[in-house]
Amino acid sequence: MSEISVELPWGAWYRDELHRLQLPGHWEVDVLAPAGGTACTPQDIQAAIAAPIDSPPLMELAAGKTSACIVIDDMSRPTRTAMILPPLLEQLRQAGIADSAVSIVMATGSHGNVPAEDIAKKVGPEIAATYCVECHDCRGDLAPTGIPYGDRELRVNRTFFEAELKLGISSILPHSFAGFSGGAKLVLPGLTDVQATARSHKFVQLGLRGGADPDRNKFRSEAEQLARTLGMEFIVCVVSNQQRDPSHVFAGDIVAAHRAACHAAPGVFSTELRRDYDCLILNAYPKDNDLIQAENVFIALKTAKSPTVGDDGVIVITTAASEGVGQHGLFEPGGLSYRPPQPKRFLKNRELWLYAPTVTTQNARALYWEGYPVFQRPEELTAALNQRFPQPTRCGVFPCAPMQQVSDARGAVMGVAV
Repeated sequence: MSEISVELPWGAWYRDELHRLQLPGHWEVDVLAPAGGTACTPQDIQAAIAAPIDSPPLMELAAGKTSACIVIDDMSRPTRTAMILPPLLEQLRQAGIADSAVSIVMATGSHGNVPAEDIAKKVGPEIAATYCVECHDCRGDLAPTGIPYGDRELRVNRTFFEAELKLGISSILPHSFAGFSGGAKLVLPGLTDVQATARSHKFVQLGLRGGADPDRNKFRSEAEQLARTLGMEFIVCVVSNQQRDPSHVFAGDIVAAHRAACHAAPGVFSTELRRDYDCLILNAYPKDNDLIQAENVFIALKTAKSPTVGDDGVIVITTAASEGVGQHGLFEPGGLSYRPPQPKRFLKNRELWLYAPTVTTQNARALYWEGYPVFQRPEELTAALNQRFPQPTRCGVFPCAPMQQVSDARGAVMGVAV
C-alpha cells in the first residue's frame, strides 16, 4: 500500500534535522506550516539594540557601572542567544565594564541544571570560554530581596541580584500562563526559588489569572512589577521563525520591548486553518527537548474558533524528547504541582496518542494517562493509524505546534478548541 511521507523538524538544540513519518496513502494530508519570517542579519540585530524602545541607550545605562548580569532563557526556548550576545557585550565593553565583570545567567526556573556543553550551544563556545556563565539553581544559594511575596520573602539568583546592571535576552512564544513567554518571566519564575515559582503558577492553575492578552494578564504584570523592583533595566526580545532564526528583534524597556515583540509575533506564528480533520499531528518542535515541554503542543489549537478535530478523532503528539521525560520542579513526578496523569478532560471523546522514540512507555506513564497509546517506532505508528482509519481520512499536521497560532478561516462560531 502506498504511503505519504511527511518531514517534521526535530530535535531543537540537539539535532535540528528533519524526521520522516509515513502516513497512510489513502489519507488527505495538509501540512499546516506557520507563516514564518525572514531571518535577521547581524546588522539587523545591532540596529535593534542601538535603537531601544522607551529606554536610554544601553551604553548610557551601563555608564559608571562596574558589573553586569545578562539573563538568558534556557534550552526549552528557541532563542539563538549566541547571535544576540556579541553586540550587547561590545556595548558593555565600550561603556567600561570589564569582561571579567560580566556574568551570564541561564534562567532555568525550576527546569533543572543544564550541562556545560549545552550552555555552550546556547551562548556560543567562545563566549562560554571567555565569560562567567552559570545555570540558575532554584534550590541553591539565593539572595534574600526584602520583597514580600505571599507569606514569605522573595529569593532570587544571587549573581543577578548583586549585579549593578541587569539586562536580559528572551524568546517570545505563545504561553498558556503568561499570554506570551519572555520578558520579565526571565526573573519570575526564571531566577526565583521553587516556592515562588509554585506560587506564581498556582493562581493560573486555579483559573484566577492568565489570558492571551499580556496587558491584562495578571501573571505577567506581577512578574513585570517584581523585575522592575529588582532593577532589570534593559531587555532584548526575539521572535524566532520555524528554523529558530531570529525574525524580529526588539530591545529596550522590559515591558515596551516585550509588547512590541508580542505585536509582531502573530505575523510569524499565524497558521491558516480552512477545514476540520479526523486526525491531527502536533509536533513539539522547537520545544521538543523533553516530554514535559511537549505539552505545549496544545497551544497551537487554543486560538481556533471551534474544535479542529472531530469528536471521535485522534490527536497525535510527536516529539524528539531529546532529554527524555525532562525536569521541572513543579510538574515532574515529585514536583510541587505534580498530579498523577488522568484523561485530559478538554479532549472529551478524542483519543490522544504519543510518538516519542526516546521515551519508554513506562517512563511516559509518569506524565500521560495509561489509556493513551505510546509509540517509539515510526512503522508501529503508521500501522496503528492505518488500522484506526482504514477509510479516506483528513489529517492536519502542525510541524511547529508550540509556536503556531491558528488563523481560522472556517467561519465557525467562537468556542473552546482542541
